[in-house]
Amino acid sequence: MKKFFLMVVAVMMATMSADAQDKKNEIGVFHGIESASNVVSYVTSGFAAAAGDQSSWWGPVGVEYYYHISPVVAVGGVAVFAGCDAVDNETKTKDLNETFITVMPSVKFNWLRKKAFGMYSALSAGVMFASVSVEGEAKAQDPNAKDETLTTFMFQATALGIEFGGNVRGFVEAGAGEKGILCAGLRYRF
Repeated sequence: MKKFFLMVVAVMMATMSADAQDKKNEIGVFHGIESASNVVSYVTSGFAAAAGDQSSWWGPVGVEYYYHISPVVAVGGVAVFAGCDAVDNETKTKDLNETFITVMPSVKFNWLRKKAFGMYSALSAGVMFASVSVEGEAKAQDPNAKDETLTTFMFQATALGIEFGGNVRGFVEAGAGEKGILCAGLRYRF
């Protein structure tokens, strides 16, 4: 594992160019843990688990884009996908499917900028589209159960982000909201 990590760092540093600070655009992909929608799923699926269901969560996974309007400030957007499935333990059929799609404008503040290392904070706020689909045995047991959709406010407050590399940069973030309390990914600067 240590050799793999060192090899990844070496490749990132090899792609680093002297004008990395002059690059204005960046696009990234990420995966997080414990997003706001996953916490909601834990609570709602907790009732399903008490009824004999097994739940599985995925996400948050997403993409982001930033344009640097100055060396310190970048503006852009974040799109996040997360979800949950609940499967009945006895019948092995899916009872519930939750899907969360979030789109948020974002601002990023780079407060430490070096060629191969940076630290930043970010704020994002936007809209989340949630869809809950009741299926199978759950629908048969409760004739009043129905599919629902919800549109609501969502956010991400990244207290600390650390990035490393050149044009291709790895990053790790700690914060709260729809990207999760911990988030990691890759960005490409161009």
